[in-house]
Amino acid sequence: MKTMAFIAGLALAAGTVAFANDELGRGRHPEARQRMLERFDANNDGQLDDQEKAQAKAAFEAQKAERKGRMLERYDTNKDGQLDEQEKEAAKAQFRERHKERKAEFLKKYDTNGDGKLDETERAAVESARAARRAEALRRYDTNGDGKLDEAEREALRQEKRNREK
Repeated sequence: MKTMAFIAGLALAAGTVAFANDELGRGRHPEARQRMLERFDANNDGQLDDQEKAQAKAAFEAQKAERKGRMLERYDTNKDGQLDEQEKEAAKAQFRERHKERKAEFLKKYDTNGDGKLDETERAAVESARAARRAEALRRYDTNGDGKLDEAEREALRQEKRNREK
């Protein structure tokens, strides 16, 4: 049985690569598709050819391996290189607790009317905050000034985020 994070990572990698396909992802998740194209569409033709798809898959596989390593580092208490059932349950319990905490923090910040859910105005505020965070990330990490984050710039952002989480 695979860990929850491993499965989530695999699903994310497969799903994200699927967005790059001409037929998939159009209209449903345009921002995710656009980020995929910005990241992997080397010839700027608006779609990923086989070579670009292979590069995308390799990048996501590397991220998946990195996440798996972090999972093992955190939860493999007996240091046998895999998560047994007890370790998986401990990880799941911690994920659930952290999700609960983050949801409460999120609602405290954005649920201005206190009804326990986000209405249209509150969702707009969330989107505005996300756009501001993206703009700030671009300002801080776009070292080559091309208006987008390349792989090295994104890795610097991810590394800083991991360091903050420790």
